Amino acid sequence: MRRWDRCRVVLLSLAAPLWLGSLAFAPVLAAQEPDQDTTVFRVTLHLRDVTTNRALPGALIELSGGSMRYVTGMNGQVSFEVPAGRHTLTANKGGYTTLHGAFRVVREGDLRVMMRELGDVDASIPRRLLVRVSEFGSGRLMEGAAVSVPGERALLSDGQGWAEFRDLSGPVAEVTVEGLGYETRTEPVSLHEGRTTVVEVAMAIDALVLAPLEVEAESGFLEKQGVYWRIDRGWPKKLMTREELMERAVPNLSDAFRNLIPGIFVEYEGHLTVLRSPGGCRVGVYMDGRPLGLDVVGLNIDDILAEEVELAEVYWGGRVPARFGSECGAVLLWSRRRAGRGVER
Repeated sequence: MRRWDRCRVVLLSLAAPLWLGSLAFAPVLAAQEPDQDTTVFRVTLHLRDVTTNRALPGALIELSGGSMRYVTGMNGQVSFEVPAGRHTLTANKGGYTTLHGAFRVVREGDLRVMMRELGDVDASIPRRLLVRVSEFGSGRLMEGAAVSVPGERALLSDGQGWAEFRDLSGPVAEVTVEGLGYETRTEPVSLHEGRTTVVEVAMAIDALVLAPLEVEAESGFLEKQGVYWRIDRGWPKKLMTREELMERAVPNLSDAFRNLIPGIFVEYEGHLTVLRSPGGCRVGVYMDGRPLGLDVVGLNIDDILAEEVELAEVYWGGRVPARFGSECGAVLLWSRRRAGRGVER
């Protein structure tokens, strides 16, 4: 038996190797829960170009909201002493994307920060803010992350991790980025007057505290489809076992998801049964990784019996894995035939 007990995990850092810039840590810094103390540790930061691995001298490093500032030397390094705990970091260098990240210090060690040149981004457009979102650990650009700025309509990051805001006013914009299974980030971003501001926000995987699940790792199909990986990281908004589906699916499987997340409703379009969000947006439904109900001749969700489904993963809004990208959400059904008896409460 494999047990995924949802417990609190403290991540060492908030960023990792990225396409435009990154924050990564050498192995000498450990990921653990630090004690509440005032112990001061010496940290050496190594700033490098992510493409060439060239040291980047003359970059401005701001810690803890700008109260501590340092400049990298000719070797791209700078050392500083900070108390144990979590700290924010902003890295600025001409021609490079401004990088926002955070890290947690539990003992002395090395901190590696990777930055990428702006490239062909058109920075001439005034009052524009470009936010790029990426994932801690893998460096994957995150599609479907919810990016918001006060007074503006919240956006979902695109396939390259970008979210664009225009006609912003004021010297500072407070950017908030959210994604299911990730630590929410809020960053005050100084806007450049008369031109585009480009920033990158790196999201740390945040373990969610959920009811314990016991999982038998006998299903190579579920393992290959990344189901256990997502469950282990607390990604699904809701997990439903076969027993739960059978209890709620009265009379049809679609009824198991009616109002499961506030506002989801079931709509009928001829032969098709469609799940919709509060705004009327269509929620994607997948069976064993393949989309359902795209046309009248395809398999419909209500053509499936609840007892035929071993597990359902439910995702909402911008919190859908990139493979099943949807602005409205997704329901991932895994058949008992393909998965075997894989998940129990």
